[in-house]
Amino acid sequence: MSVPAVEVNDLTVAYRDKPVLWDIDLTVPRGVLMAIVGPNGAGKTTLMKSILGLMKPIAGSVSILGRPYRDQRRQIGYVPQRGSVDWDFPTTVLDVVLMGTYGTLKWFRRPGAVQNAAARDALVKVGLLDLADRQISQLSGGQQQRVFLARALVQNAAVYFMDEPFQGVDATTETAIVSLLRELRTAGRTVLVVHHDLSSVRDYFDWVTLLNVRKIASGPIADVFTEANLKQTYGQRVPL
Repeated sequence: MSVPAVEVNDLTVAYRDKPVLWDIDLTVPRGVLMAIVGPNGAGKTTLMKSILGLMKPIAGSVSILGRPYRDQRRQIGYVPQRGSVDWDFPTTVLDVVLMGTYGTLKWFRRPGAVQNAAARDALVKVGLLDLADRQISQLSGGQQQRVFLARALVQNAAVYFMDEPFQGVDATTETAIVSLLRELRTAGRTVLVVHHDLSSVRDYFDWVTLLNVRKIASGPIADVFTEANLKQTYGQRVPL
């Protein structure tokens, strides 16, 4: 049996003694494109940050490809929420994408021709090569999101985590993101996406986890994304 891409056991996270995630068990197989959905305050971003070691749980354990996160950092790509980034930092589009190659370099080595070629190839995939020398502060919100996707792509990771990649982007960017996600899945990568638009879950993903502090259900869309589970997650007023 294949080792899961992500395995979470008995995970509990609290803010000031108030549980934000409670006793989460979650197994994500390799090669799936999974949405994490739930109402505001359900703990979706907290779950992702806890898996990535960015938040410390009060109980539980996490493994990625069968080992702790600290042993698998080079196997992981992460796209944070766009609103959490300082876009006024004076750097170019190409430089941001090149940051995704740092994990493959030895100490004090700067990106070379191979890394530059990979970064430019990633910018081609997200349709931004012509803006490689542009300051990131001069980009639109959708363009900024595509820069972060390109940075994740050059990491050549096995497991990708993306926190609300569709939030506040234009239709062109949304189409580009969906295409990239499908390419990653076709290449055998595993992709976990915090997502809020229930109307697109069936079209964009093949796996879903429904979350509201506790895990309500997780599995293939056809099995899990049901009216009964959605009502349990959101209450009687399901936002479809």
